[in-house]
Amino acid sequence: MFMKLKYFAFFLILSTSVIAETSNYGLSNKKVNQSQINWLLDRHNIQEARGGTSSGLEPELNKNPSKYFIKLQDSKKKKEKDRLAILSMAGDYRANFEFTEIFGSNPNYKLDNPYKSWGTETIMIIQNSENFISLQHVLVMFMKDKDGNLKGPYLQKHWRQDWSYEDEKILEFQGGNKWSVKRKDKVKNSWSQAVYQVDDSPRYESYGIWFHEEGVSRWVSKTTNRPLPRREHSVRDDYNLLKGINKISVLPWGWVMEENNDKIKTPIKYVGTEYGLARYQKIKNYDFNAAHKYWLETKGYWKIVRESWSDIINKQKVFCMKKSYEETPLFMYHFLQAEEFKKSRDIVKAKKDIDETIGNFISYKCK
Repeated sequence: MFMKLKYFAFFLILSTSVIAETSNYGLSNKKVNQSQINWLLDRHNIQEARGGTSSGLEPELNKNPSKYFIKLQDSKKKKEKDRLAILSMAGDYRANFEFTEIFGSNPNYKLDNPYKSWGTETIMIIQNSENFISLQHVLVMFMKDKDGNLKGPYLQKHWRQDWSYEDEKILEFQGGNKWSVKRKDKVKNSWSQAVYQVDDSPRYESYGIWFHEEGVSRWVSKTTNRPLPRREHSVRDDYNLLKGINKISVLPWGWVMEENNDKIKTPIKYVGTEYGLARYQKIKNYDFNAAHKYWLETKGYWKIVRESWSDIINKQKVFCMKKSYEETPLFMYHFLQAEEFKKSRDIVKAKKDIDETIGNFISYKCK
């Protein structure tokens, strides 16, 4: 088991490294004093971005709107337009991720290096009902070596987003690996967006109203607590909670998610603020067969994982999560067990393994 986990650690490091472009954006790889610079958003001339160092195969952009977006423009019913806007996020994309610290509380606060990366991913509709839509992101990258030879595909199950209509229960991160379920009123006509990690454990959830105009549909969230993203785990220890507002804009050529995140040291110490932008551009003629094959072979496993988390969230008001078990993070166990499920297709064993694995990471007696 240990050797298998080591192999998957190597695989995930490799996968993460290819989901990024060369980070040669500036002169310094050090933090910069905010009081000593004039332009906060675009400072590539004085500060190098961090991220991966590999270059992926450049995809061909697809500027044609999806079938859902076309139906969205023609629909007259508000809820149906909401649903079509969410469904329009499905498809094949080049995704660019940018996160830039823009100011801090201390007058001489040192702004961290911007983070920039990109990847190619397909977003699949895995559940679609009147009041609930679930979208699964799967990354697939192809690389060219120095001789121009194509390498890949490199694949990784990525994050998931669940949309629920008039959701009265919102899962809220409390800091310190603690989560609680909060009841909400005044949710009429709203949709919640619940975001889950690569291992289907919860990340954050909020709710908001969709607004539709010619050429764009927008959803703006309420303020949302969320844990540190993976890109910050190993580089920051001065804060432990993000308090953010998300805006999603669905457009003919793709969609954009903007984040305005305050960095908080719980319980109430404000540290700084970052602005994030994830741009999903539709692409075509890109080979995502590996993603669809993986999902076909493992979707039974991940369905049980989702059901296990849903059961916990529906039954428990408060729970806490461990960062690791036997020095191994949760996603490593799940990815390995999903690979074993591909071979055995043993639902009974998968459920037993999943229940045991999640049980090792969760506690209902939070300190």
